[in-house]
Amino acid sequence: MNVIDLLKREQEKQQVPILRSGDTVRVHVKVVEGTRERVQVFEGVVIALKGKVGLATSFTVRRIAHGVGVERTFLVHAPRIDKIEVLRHGQVRRAKLFYLREKVGRHARIRERRQPIGGSEMTLVRAEPDFVAEADVEPDELLEATDEADLAGNDTTEATAEADEPEGAAAASESDGGA
Repeated sequence: MNVIDLLKREQEKQQVPILRSGDTVRVHVKVVEGTRERVQVFEGVVIALKGKVGLATSFTVRRIAHGVGVERTFLVHAPRIDKIEVLRHGQVRRAKLFYLREKVGRHARIRERRQPIGGSEMTLVRAEPDFVAEADVEPDELLEATDEADLAGNDTTEATAEADEPEGAAAASESDGGA
């Protein structure tokens, strides 16, 4: 792995909820005011998603505050986001719900999906890689490992081939004797 991939992997969050358009979410955002830091909650409907995986994944949340529509775009893996709670899963037929900008009140409602698509627990958990990347292994070590695997693989195939021959020869002699 190169340095950039390592830095990206280091900054990704371990657990991220699976978001879809139409979901009602509550985003807890850390806000710095002077020397103090507090958590502010922004609750609304996800109207757009951008990107599926990686640090650049973002989502836009829309809510109505005091009769005015407010939209905020958040990066999923941003360090300022404390947590993301999915309150409801909406049943929508579009990926981008920009038509909600013209709707007000009951017309802007979204039906709730009865069964979430990913099951009851829709959290994407990033697994730590337990394997060693081929780039981290010296070429000589990799060559030795493949040679050992080939030797082990050839021994088993020869043993099965030898075991198959007597049965096949016995079956051939039986068929010749019966004819």
